[in-house]
Amino acid sequence: MTPADGMWTVGAGATVTFWNAAADGIQYTDLLDGAGSPITQVTATPYGALPRFRGPDGVTGMWADAGGTTRAWMDAHSITTGGNTGGGSVQDWLNVRAFGAAGDNTTDDTAAIQAALTACPMGGIVYLPAGAYRTSAPLTIPPAVTLMGTHTNLMAVVGLVDPPCYIRPLAGFAGAAVIQLLDQIDGGYTTISAEHRILNVMIDGSDLTAPGIDGIQAKGNVQNVGLRDLTIRKVTGAGINTQFQGGFFPYSWRCHRVMIDNCGWHGFAVQVMTDITMVDCQAIGNGATGFEINNAANSQMVACRAEWNRGEGIHITGDWATGAGSGGILIGDCSTDRNDKNGVLVDATGSPPIQINNLLTRRDGRNDGAGGGGYAGLAIDGATLPVIVGLVTCYPGVDDNGTQQNSPQNGIRVADSAYVSVDAGFLHAAAAGWSDGGGNGVLRRGLNIAERTGTTAAPVDVYAVPTDVAGNLDVGGYLAASSGQSAGQWNIWAGQPKALNLGAAGGGIAIAEGANARMNVATLVTGAATVANTSVTANTRVVLSRQAGNGTLGHLSVTKNPGAGFTINSSSNADTSTVAWVLLEPA
Repeated sequence: MTPADGMWTVGAGATVTFWNAAADGIQYTDLLDGAGSPITQVTATPYGALPRFRGPDGVTGMWADAGGTTRAWMDAHSITTGGNTGGGSVQDWLNVRAFGAAGDNTTDDTAAIQAALTACPMGGIVYLPAGAYRTSAPLTIPPAVTLMGTHTNLMAVVGLVDPPCYIRPLAGFAGAAVIQLLDQIDGGYTTISAEHRILNVMIDGSDLTAPGIDGIQAKGNVQNVGLRDLTIRKVTGAGINTQFQGGFFPYSWRCHRVMIDNCGWHGFAVQVMTDITMVDCQAIGNGATGFEINNAANSQMVACRAEWNRGEGIHITGDWATGAGSGGILIGDCSTDRNDKNGVLVDATGSPPIQINNLLTRRDGRNDGAGGGGYAGLAIDGATLPVIVGLVTCYPGVDDNGTQQNSPQNGIRVADSAYVSVDAGFLHAAAAGWSDGGGNGVLRRGLNIAERTGTTAAPVDVYAVPTDVAGNLDVGGYLAASSGQSAGQWNIWAGQPKALNLGAAGGGIAIAEGANARMNVATLVTGAATVANTSVTANTRVVLSRQAGNGTLGHLSVTKNPGAGFTINSSSNADTSTVAWVLLEPA
């Protein structure tokens, strides 16, 4: 018997009696245990769950008393052929213990768990109470069924609490994956295979010996899968592996808080997965790449981490196509650390843009501890699709114990790629913060990128090279700059009266004076002064103003000599004033 919500538990080993009233009343003593032997009370398991038992005939519910201050109502489930043969009091919640699963870290629970999964209706939940469930063959979750546990352990660390809450394949396990999601072809389903859920479940492959066993594997048209609070550790294949079958790849999955820890191959092996969303997922210590993303059109990867993987941390690869169904991916707020190759490598082909923003890379390019190898925090190599990078940082270092070489060699390295734009960043690497490997079509480096080389204890600042904007810089909106300079001509095409507006009080225009300058002063001698200036043309406007009056003042005028200069004249021969002049040209 279980409560209506399927989650009623008591203290480990508690004794529970059953009554016909919420208080006082008459105790039911004509009970039978799961083997059919008479009992008067039920003892909870070490995990606080009640084993299956039978109540009196005709009684559809009882009040359970575990020695506390109140009693809890428990509904009975039917054991007739026409009723629910599962372990829940309602048909949409099945407890694997009621199907014979022991969860004792010894018994092979494969058949019992699969029986619960097969019996569960669409929209229902198969519940794994706390325990260690051993399996010898793959478990198959039918469409629209949820497999839910109680707790998900994260990384296995020596000395860290590791409660037994997992599915743990036996050493002799035989099959492609611990859990398989079958498409309509292999599953023989009447509908498209979709809407599977795995929540609060851990797969521990520590005892596996056969190579290439995945944690979760899906082939073909398996869509709208939800994975949440899931950990897969130490399987010998990929943590999650999606593959082609029957003309389809799996697509439109949602992964939240998924940890792939020390698996034998890639952490996430995603092939042509349209519309996948990964939030707060982590791949650590895997035998190949942390996140192997081979075409994931219209997808998002947010707040994910890739650390200590033997390949790349994140690898964006494959043919992303150019047609109507093609699309890019948004990678935001992600981080990498101590991956053996690049933190992030983009070498994909196609035309959809790959958008990366707020990327933190650290100590990647470990290269078996030797560093070097041309690796980078962010590497873009041979990408034919556009790669747009907002903010990226790189910070080098060595292993946590202070050994091995400083890495990565480069903060960002771009080579043989069609279009790459990096807006801002702080790039500190062993040899070069920014590395242009050549062969690029367009490589645009933003103004706000700082570089350092060397170790973190003794960094060397490296001044940025001039920014190449590959021609005209076209700013369609409002350009705000704290300061700047130009070695070329500036044009303002606005037709307003205030096309050039110095909007702050005290602002002004300064023009250098000197030989052939556009502004200076001249002192009249007997009412005249000749100024040599080869920039004067027939159309030059000479603007005069008296800087300091002296002598007998007269009216000022000017006579131009194009290519040579101009003469300032006063109507008074006794005028010895100092006259300021400015030269203007018509546009």
